Amino acid sequence: MEELTAAFCEENPGVKIEVVSSDDARTVLQTRAASNKMPDILNSYPAEDFYKNMFREGYFEEITDQDYLSKVNSTALGMTDCDGGYYAVPMSLSTYGIYANMDVLNANGIESTPATWDELIEDCEILKANGVTGFLLPNKDIGNVAQRFERTAGIINNDSDSEFQKIADGEMEAKDSPTLQTWCDYNEQLLNYTVEDHMGMDYDIAAAEFSNGNAGFMLSGTWMLATVRQNNPDANVELFAFPHPRGEATKVPVNVDTAFSISSTCADKEIGLKFLEFMTRQDIAQRYCDVDGNVSTIEGVEYNIPEHAAMKTAVDEGNIFLTAVNFWPNGLREEIRDCCQTFLGDLDRDTFFESAQEAIETIYADNQ
Repeated sequence: MEELTAAFCEENPGVKIEVVSSDDARTVLQTRAASNKMPDILNSYPAEDFYKNMFREGYFEEITDQDYLSKVNSTALGMTDCDGGYYAVPMSLSTYGIYANMDVLNANGIESTPATWDELIEDCEILKANGVTGFLLPNKDIGNVAQRFERTAGIINNDSDSEFQKIADGEMEAKDSPTLQTWCDYNEQLLNYTVEDHMGMDYDIAAAEFSNGNAGFMLSGTWMLATVRQNNPDANVELFAFPHPRGEATKVPVNVDTAFSISSTCADKEIGLKFLEFMTRQDIAQRYCDVDGNVSTIEGVEYNIPEHAAMKTAVDEGNIFLTAVNFWPNGLREEIRDCCQTFLGDLDRDTFFESAQEAIETIYADNQ
């Protein structure tokens, strides 16, 4: 983004753009919105209810009449519709699954990525017997824990929102939730194949360790490839679908991962609109896609990323679902992440279910 914004500023003398990133962007955005200090241009997640509510409340500029939206894949654009209007240019769709370090697998006699949960566990057993870490689980990173819970709960049950609504309505208890039970089950299994200090490992360390061949697998999405390449340009990795832990059919979760919006308080909206048009140019979108690693939504951009061939096939074949965060009530992922992290440290199911029950009841009641 620093390279692309520099190119934009070169085309537009006098314009300066400062690129800022945050580990907890939603919280930062809420704080800045409350103090009326919104960024001029920002990456939004326009398929999520949280952002759609901000669109409705007037924090973002509507761009429905901009011609460059015609360059966006119609399916992806439809995911961002808000009451018949558009407030963001979706640039890419992320997919989520499991990265495999193929050099590590091959060195241990494993020739291909597993297609089922049983095959995944078999591969982990082989790696463990050979003294190799099967999975890197950065359980110190609360944001990563939250994302893993949300993505994999969605894989376990593509309609987890309906199940959690039953918990909120008193029709089911969290301890009886098939989704939550299965989430606990699969994590207990994977913890047998990770490093001893998984609760002290953050995402950056885990990604570096994985990239440099110190583990066979790591849960993440298409966005991680850029980090892998930075850590080790020669890393031989593949991203494959997370197998359903109960052996059921697996769909791949997708989300609108990069989408640029203009805040309603943007100091120069003409420049903001010009930047959005700039990002939809085929050559610029191609440059972004080649580094970003996600499936581009801009027409004409070629997706030349062999590491993600399985994900591209899933998208092309429609074997996907819009990830759960887009349907869960605002704040659920953040409210439930603490008890998820605690469970990964102590494996206390009773406490986890009690805390999850409270989190679900609280957030669904707050969003009625």
